[in-house]
Amino acid sequence: MDASVWNTDERGRPSSRAVAGGMLENHLYLFDAEALLAASHAIEELALEEANGTLLAAMQGFKHFEPHRERYWQLAATLADVRVIAHGKQPPRHGHLKFIATSHKALGPVWTVLYQGQRRQAMLVCRQTNRAKTFEEKRFEGCYTFNRELIARVRQDLEQILAGRAPRMREFERLLAIDQAAKKLAAEFTREHKAVDSALRKLQTAGVDYSPRHLEAVVQKSLSRLKRLTDRLPDLVCAAQPRLAA
Repeated sequence: MDASVWNTDERGRPSSRAVAGGMLENHLYLFDAEALLAASHAIEELALEEANGTLLAAMQGFKHFEPHRERYWQLAATLADVRVIAHGKQPPRHGHLKFIATSHKALGPVWTVLYQGQRRQAMLVCRQTNRAKTFEEKRFEGCYTFNRELIARVRQDLEQILAGRAPRMREFERLLAIDQAAKKLAAEFTREHKAVDSALRKLQTAGVDYSPRHLEAVVQKSLSRLKRLTDRLPDLVCAAQPRLAA
């Protein structure tokens, strides 16, 4: 497969290829279109295996739904409720398969497949990061999760937006802010660790020209920089505040 998933840095930029077997739940990655579909299909397969519960999918435009029509007919024949959210010309309803047409700008870049079953649940929630019009050229930042409460909150956001009671995907923005803060913190820890380790190695090799006091100064500066970073952590996750205060 040519599908690609990338780890991202604290600014959401791709930093390295993510190994499929090593991807972590609730960590944000950058997906290409093929990887996005593969993850979506995995959740749809889980829903078919469970054969109970509900599935909600947001697919940007209904034109993106067409290649998956038969799969969703099968899902609708298996589950009690299957809904597809997108913009454009709405296909005719088919059995339990329902379509929800929307032009809300908050949902325009969103792609999510959300399954809530009696025993298991799973979700992929992503937002497009580039301006590509052709689906195969699109890139999406997002994550997968099996956490029941997190999935319920994202579904609530979708329903609130559709009902005109919310302007944006607050839960996704909260996840994004926390993920970026975590990566920022990890990057700073790595840099400071390298600085202290380099000073220790210099103490080994430089002899009397590099005293323990030099090492102490390096450590103190490193700790001071980390203290300034921790003081800024609440600001780094400020997007989480509307959800926490609600």
